[in-house]
Amino acid sequence: MKKKIWAIVGAVVVIIAAVCGGFYYHMSTSVSKDVPGHVYQYQSVSGDKALYVTFAKSGEKVIVNQNRDIAMDAGKSESAFDSAYQKQSKDANWSYKAQGGTLTLAQQKANNQVSQWQYNGILSSSKKFTARSFTYQIAKAGQGKVNKKTVFNKVD
Repeated sequence: MKKKIWAIVGAVVVIIAAVCGGFYYHMSTSVSKDVPGHVYQYQSVSGDKALYVTFAKSGEKVIVNQNRDIAMDAGKSESAFDSAYQKQSKDANWSYKAQGGTLTLAQQKANNQVSQWQYNGILSSSKKFTARSFTYQIAKAGQGKVNKKTVFNKVD
């Protein structure tokens, strides 16, 4: 009787571990499928500024703006996105690449200076994605790593 109970308990533990492992794997590799066509709010590490990031539905373009209305309007349609991106491009071109558990945002200014931020160890869900750390390289300002959790909340 005890053998049978331990066998059942063991089977339940294996099933739970498999389900949890599959769920974790999905969350750690799905950022590239979750972000296109959506608007996220990002709170700066210091907590004093909010930025809105609107990802193109297709391609690698992204709009980064402090104005929520501009970000939300850009997320309504591809033509609205293209119009907002054109306005933003006067100052800088923004792009992104999402792969596995990383997301890289890059900014290229008119004088070919490139800055980029790479968010690492991302867990992504339908409402937000969270990075455990990020590295940055800012043109003419240096580079570094921040070992602080960063959360992007979906706002659309």
